[in-house]
Formats: sequence, structure tokens, C-alpha cells
Amino acid sequence: MITRNALWLFALACLLVSVGSEVSASTTPPAAILLGCQGDVTIVKGGGEQVKASFGMALEPGDEVRTGKDAKAEIHFDNGQWIQIGPNSSTQVHGSKARAPSDGASMGEKSFEVVQNFLKLKDSDGTSSLARLRSGDKPSELHAESPMQTKVMEPSPTFKWTASDPSEELRLTLYNNEGVLWRHEVEEGAASVSYPGDAPGLSPDVTYSWVLETTDPLVFPPLRSEAAFFEVLSPEQKKAIETSLSEIVADDKPSKITYHLVRASLFYSYNLMEDAIAETKMAIELEPDNSDLRAILARLYSETGRSQDAVKEYDRLLEGR
Repeated sequence: MITRNALWLFALACLLVSVGSEVSASTTPPAAILLGCQGDVTIVKGGGEQVKASFGMALEPGDEVRTGKDAKAEIHFDNGQWIQIGPNSSTQVHGSKARAPSDGASMGEKSFEVVQNFLKLKDSDGTSSLARLRSGDKPSELHAESPMQTKVMEPSPTFKWTASDPSEELRLTLYNNEGVLWRHEVEEGAASVSYPGDAPGLSPDVTYSWVLETTDPLVFPPLRSEAAFFEVLSPEQKKAIETSLSEIVADDKPSKITYHLVRASLFYSYNLMEDAIAETKMAIELEPDNSDLRAILARLYSETGRSQDAVKEYDRLLEGR
């Protein structure tokens, strides 16, 4: 008998194939990536074949991007330049960074590579672990949410969690590689606490872990959350990402969705997973029906251990097929 889980896993596998990224279909890096695509947008390949444009499509030298009435497209070139094509327009992709447009808005020389790597999250490659989420994971009564399997910009994180019973007496314990670093008795009903300034300082290049557990002796066995891990960016890394972020303009060039996508890509390249999740969610708010963005969000949730959130995103994708 075919179980419901088996049917779900089969549907998930089909979905992952259908939203597989065209960016990684070739081992040769593309000359440009189509980040924005609204209305009737067509790609005329070098040989004359016409294909319907789609979000995240890789563009090769000789490809021509054409827009119809009331349509527009956004192209990110391999030299970090970005351009927008308005209605009833066209542009051709050339084959080297030297010939990529120099009059477009710049999003930083490294932006193309980090965006390309970020878009690979919507591939089917490496997603086999997601297929086990629905049948294998059960929600914990105590669930760590943030920071979780990520790096953080500041050495003063805010710990966040969910509990099935907010009235439980809880203790938060933070560990470094030598043992217990800090303990905190959580106020009743609280779902977050900020790391205080008078606590031991947090250093870069150290992996910290934290857990929540019940302290009421009448709760037996005690409830304990899964361990969550995080690291703090070094001052050099923080300065580098702040410089890169400052190169991404927030006006109409690029558009808002591309702005959030490039920022998410940059955060992801520094393993700032929660910042990448936040930016991806803002991009989805602008394009709720973008299945590729939702597939990326599901992967981000999965990589940070938020398996239930990942399953919810894939459920939305399956429902929208």
C-alpha cells in the first residue's frame, strides 16, 4: 500500500525537479542572471530559439532579452552591474565582463557570484534530507528558534524560542568550547532574552551552543530543547559585509525584490542565515507566487534546523502546483 507520506515525498521530488535552477544547469558560469521578470519577457537564444523567461534564468553570450507591452526585466551581469529593461525593449548579453554594461547601477563586483550561489538553493541537488522532514520530525515542546545554526553580526544576540506551555519555569544555558559560559533563569511567559552587557564577552571564531530546559522538579522527565549553535562575525568580516551592503542601492535601481534578493545572497555568503531568511521573506512578500523564492526559503529553514517551517513552505509549494 502506498502511504500518504510516500505520496507526499513523490510529489516533493517532482516539485524539486520542476523548480530546479537553470543557473547551475551548466558547469560554465553564465554571463548574466535574470533576477526580475514581470509580464511578457522572452529570451532569444544565440541560435534564434525563443524561450519564455523566468526568474533566476542563466543568460549566455549572444542571448537577447525582449520585453512586451507592460513588461519589464532585471539583469544582473557578471561584472556586478545591474540594468532594468522597460516595456517593448530589448538588450543583448555579451561574452565578457569588459563588454557588460558599464552604465548600469552597480551592486558590487562580488554580488554576481554570491547571487549565483544563493540561487542554487532552489536546485534539487542536496535536498534529499528535506524529503525526510515530514515523516521523521516531530515538533518539540521546547523549540529554539534564534540564533540557530548561523553566524551573527553583533556579540549580543537575542535568544528566541517557542514553548507549548509558556508558564513553564525555564533556564537558558549558553556554552562555549570549555563548558558553561552563562545561565539565565527565564521570566514566566517570556519567549526571548537578550544577552546582557555584563555577561562574559563573545568572541569570533568560537562556536557557541545554547539550550532551554525546565527547572520545575514536578516536570519529569525535564523538557529540553535541541541544541542551537552560532558564531560571531569577526570585526574584519563585519566591516567587509557592511561595505558590500552599502554598495546595494535601495531606490528604484535595483527594484525592491532584487534589492532584498541580493542582500539575502550576501548574508548567506557569510553564513548569516537568519538575516538571509529575513531578506528572503521580504522578497516573497513582494512576489508571493514566486515558487523559486519559496523553495529557497524552505532550504534556508532546513539548513538552520527549522524543519517544521521548511515543511510548511514545501506544503505551500505543493498546494500551488
